[in-house]
Amino acid sequence: MPKVSAKIIQTQITSDGRFLAKVQFDGKLPKEGSNVSVKWGATRSIEQNALYWVFLQWCIEHGLKDQGHFDPQALHLDLKAYFLSEKKMVKGQFKAIETATTTHLNKSEFGEYLDKVSDFVASFFGLDTSSFWEEYKNEYGDFK
Repeated sequence: MPKVSAKIIQTQITSDGRFLAKVQFDGKLPKEGSNVSVKWGATRSIEQNALYWVFLQWCIEHGLKDQGHFDPQALHLDLKAYFLSEKKMVKGQFKAIETATTTHLNKSEFGEYLDKVSDFVASFFGLDTSSFWEEYKNEYGDFK
């Protein structure tokens, strides 16, 4: 499924309560009758992004290196594929069919994603991340 940007030209609420929008796409045009997903609003903050990369590096330094993870970027690719990619079954194995990205997540969604990553690292790798979050909270306050 292609990723394109679009501009809303006109909106209307009909008498039966439906929302209509006239949309101008900047790339590929979907076929008439196609369903499209639309998101708008604030994207994740620079602070959230910085926290995420510091957290990944901390995880590597505090145990994931022993699990074969040496690079935050590679770990990020694995995590976003695990949590955000659409998957399909091919010959008995799940295969990612859409490249995942965290750049389209809003602040709330990115916070939820970070919580999932932290929980996953704790449960799958057995790495207690509570000391990272406690140190962060003491230094900067609550991250949510």
